[in-house]
Amino acid sequence: MTSPVELPPVELPKRNLPPIIIHYAIVADAHPGALPRVLELFALRNITPDLVKVRKYSKSSYHEGAISIDIHVTGLTSEEQDIIRHKLDAQISVQNVREEILHINRRSKLAS
Repeated sequence: MTSPVELPPVELPKRNLPPIIIHYAIVADAHPGALPRVLELFALRNITPDLVKVRKYSKSSYHEGAISIDIHVTGLTSEEQDIIRHKLDAQISVQNVREEILHINRRSKLAS
């Protein structure tokens, strides 16, 4: 009887996927401290967002007295995503947080 020959494991080629970009869409009270508090959550974790876009809604619009904050961050782990999402939800001035996963790593451009 011959013993079976053990073959080395087959290594599959690694796919070069672009880093995932997380987009946080936040609606918060139009309070002067709301934006710094939101950005501080990233700064405390030594994370620099790729994009930060803020808009204050006028009193005549649907979101009276609110600001929208769009933040794009590349390279977060799923654990970091969860922590940041929960911390954003816990902010007293934050009304709503929506998180999207974008799989295309393109540089976002702000409209002038």
